[in-house]
Amino acid sequence: MDGKIKLLVIHSLPLMLGLVVSGFLWRSNILLLGIYIVVIILLILVGKDRKTEIYIQIYGMVAGFVIEAIGTSISGYQSFTNPDFFGIPYWLPVVWGYGFIVMKRIALIISTGSPWILS
Repeated sequence: MDGKIKLLVIHSLPLMLGLVVSGFLWRSNILLLGIYIVVIILLILVGKDRKTEIYIQIYGMVAGFVIEAIGTSISGYQSFTNPDFFGIPYWLPVVWGYGFIVMKRIALIISTGSPWILS
């Protein structure tokens, strides 16, 4: 398998596995939140861009919360079967944050062949 494709698959796995886990545990928002927080912390800690990715995680969480809040509370175009806060499951903004990190890593893999910012 080509090196870039292999890296793309590896760095996309956490989100794919998250979808599977969410499918089984969607009724337990606190458990999902805990699992996602632990996994995301570990994934950031094993990376080489920890400080950058912490900022990206925080930005993604805020952006994700705003987007979901607009979609559920303000415009009402979406809803969740098990909402917690402003009609949003607690874990969802956390996953949004990690989605931003994955987008950063994938962009770097495509452009440089490495998921890390090399300084």
